[in-house]
Amino acid sequence: MLKEKGLPAFEEALNMLDKKLESLGEHIVIHAIGGFVMLYYGIDDHGYTIDIDTLTKRYNDKVIEVIAEVGKELGLESDWLNNDCATLPGFLKELDANIKWERAKYDFNNIEFYVADYIGMIRVKAKAVHDGGLVPRKTDTTDMLLLLKTNNINNIEELDNDERLSFIKNKYNRTYKFLAEMKDW
Repeated sequence: MLKEKGLPAFEEALNMLDKKLESLGEHIVIHAIGGFVMLYYGIDDHGYTIDIDTLTKRYNDKVIEVIAEVGKELGLESDWLNNDCATLPGFLKELDANIKWERAKYDFNNIEFYVADYIGMIRVKAKAVHDGGLVPRKTDTTDMLLLLKTNNINNIEELDNDERLSFIKNKYNRTYKFLAEMKDW
């Protein structure tokens, strides 16, 4: 069962996780991407997500158990904090090095929490749309358009003129084609 939550629910979960990690003497690093980061930046029109996707290598078994425990206590999915994206072909190796990670506003003792910057998030969504092939996920296309608009990119000409986004045309040709064929952004 999907348990969609807004930003406050995940912030509560992260605070609880931080306290539980302290009692275990554990410390983790989180490189967040996806819907949670959209919420964090206040640019997702949905207002919810079911998890925090990360480009973080697999946590040890104790940490995974504590993540599931927090999820159960707060009514979230057991993998509300997951690194599934890090296991997808090319995601960790290709994206992690090309994303500028910004320290999140949170003050944790046992969690180093980073979020992908806006251009990094566009890169993540461009890869997701490209990898989606002929029928990319609607969530990825919608999120990418929201991120582009947040950066004042409202059509293919503006995309072509923004050097920061040249990777879309150069690396993710299916994403570029999708955007180029779109009449109304």
